[in-house]
Amino acid sequence: MKSLIDSRFRVLFGFFCVLSVIMGLRICMLMMDESAIQMKAETEADYDYMTVEVSSERGNIYDRQGYLLAGNTVSYTVALNLQLANGHEDFIADNISGIFGLNRQEVRDAAAIPFVPGKRVEVTLTKQATKEMYNLFIEHKKTLDLSYQNKNDKPEDLEAVVCYPTIHRYYPNDELAFNIIGFFPFLNSDGQAAYGIEQYYDDILSAKTISHRFSLDPNVPDRMPNLPNGASVVLTIDRKIQEICEQAVKEAVEINKSKSATVVVANPKTGEVIAMATYPSINLNNYGESNTVFTRDNKYNPAVMQPYEPGSVFKVLTMAIAIDSGAVKPSTIFNDTGVYTVMGTDIMNWDRGAWGPQSMVGCLQHSLNTCMAYITDLVGAEKFYQYLDAFGIGKPTNIELAMEDYYPVLKPGSSMWTPISLSTNSFGQGLMATPIQMVAAISALANDGVIMQPHIVREIRYNGQVEKILPTEISRPISAETARTVTEMLATSIEIEASDAAVENIRIAGKTGTGEIAVEGLGYVLNTTNASFVGWGPADDPQFIAYVWVQEPSFSIWGSEVSAPLFSEIVTAIAPYMRLPDDRTRKCLYTDVCPTEEPEEDDYSYYWW
Repeated sequence: MKSLIDSRFRVLFGFFCVLSVIMGLRICMLMMDESAIQMKAETEADYDYMTVEVSSERGNIYDRQGYLLAGNTVSYTVALNLQLANGHEDFIADNISGIFGLNRQEVRDAAAIPFVPGKRVEVTLTKQATKEMYNLFIEHKKTLDLSYQNKNDKPEDLEAVVCYPTIHRYYPNDELAFNIIGFFPFLNSDGQAAYGIEQYYDDILSAKTISHRFSLDPNVPDRMPNLPNGASVVLTIDRKIQEICEQAVKEAVEINKSKSATVVVANPKTGEVIAMATYPSINLNNYGESNTVFTRDNKYNPAVMQPYEPGSVFKVLTMAIAIDSGAVKPSTIFNDTGVYTVMGTDIMNWDRGAWGPQSMVGCLQHSLNTCMAYITDLVGAEKFYQYLDAFGIGKPTNIELAMEDYYPVLKPGSSMWTPISLSTNSFGQGLMATPIQMVAAISALANDGVIMQPHIVREIRYNGQVEKILPTEISRPISAETARTVTEMLATSIEIEASDAAVENIRIAGKTGTGEIAVEGLGYVLNTTNASFVGWGPADDPQFIAYVWVQEPSFSIWGSEVSAPLFSEIVTAIAPYMRLPDDRTRKCLYTDVCPTEEPEEDDYSYYWW
């Protein structure tokens, strides 16, 4: 009997062994079968996971003090699994539209989209849900689960709603330095960085991007993969000074009813840009505004992207060329009759007036076009344009901002150049330059004849390494003596004229400019101008240079009435933050004469470095 049982057991055991081998072989065959593998992958793709492109954190952008200008935050993409959403449209719309700030009807319509395996598996509702929204959703979901747990009937739920984290570009100051920073279109996965630092340094700010599969089941824990972050960029601009300049240009546009206003403040000794402000502006967190705010005639960053005829501010370069070449001295007398004729064409002054005998200081003070045409004739065309090349006029500055534009200077030998061009170029007409080009060129007068490379990046940080951008000399168009001479002439001119550009307790050298604008089919129109002012100081040891441009002001067309006061307002406001000593303090420090009158003390806790 026992042997019979043992025999049956061995048969049964053998049967199960054979069955196990067959099943094992079958599983191996299925695992190796391509159609089975593809079906499994499609099933997982349709029902369990969604594959998305995931990028590591984009590098941060800071001001010179380490204040964050552009960074990153985590946002959530909220989507509906249509297989679970179909049939629950009202319940889903009622429970999540308020939490995520969505339109109820749009949510309902999305939930009603038919589920088609392999085609319409899920639909995205938003890509900008905040961490707070996500947490509120999770809490609400738990509350719903608790309220239904004692019910016998199967309740509706929010399992169809899936959330997964994404890295979201974030601009904590909204509009601040928008024109410098540019933007990264975080709402468009295929978008490219646009304008400014974001575009210029896109290759180093960007980091690694991979495909990552996120579970569509909210109960399955998931997290962002660890990826190396992009490099961070530290700018030369100062946030506080940038804020002051931005507020000033905004008010200038509103008061003067102008098309735009731009200001650039730089250190002539290092080439560092301390502020670069323009208005109109946009909120970088709503970068889509750029499509409607900016036009061909009003660029995103006019300081580097919009060449224009600068007008009389250009005369400071013309005078520097004439003195450096030996054509004139400050004491040289020009008898202004109100007209200077070149090849039968009359060159006249801005006011159509005649000022009689004038020294070169008087020519600058009264901004005489006739005098500038006269001294360029003395210099000669060949030498004049050689100087303009050395000043960098008609060439890009290569500042670290995307889309810098420039307009080549027409010279003798060009079919479009005539001797009259030399005369008109002398007072800033018939040639074009951007504000940053003008700042770079004129900084030679504020820095003993030396032009430093304009730059707006102070250092780049990556993987614990710091690459500092050091000041770099790019040219010496004039001698130190010429630079100091013209600076003194311009400072004297402002004092004699009692200019609105004057700054209390800081002696300024500078020049106004009112450039007429050529209108197609009409030529130059007197009542449409570009009002500019360039100034630097303190005159005997310049620590800054500032360039102001107000485009097509309506309140007044003159640079002396529009841009000069704006310059004074800005310099007065930023001087304490730049730690600029006033004239009294400087006399006490550098001479044996110390005025006894004490200035009012202001409590400035800000430190410039």
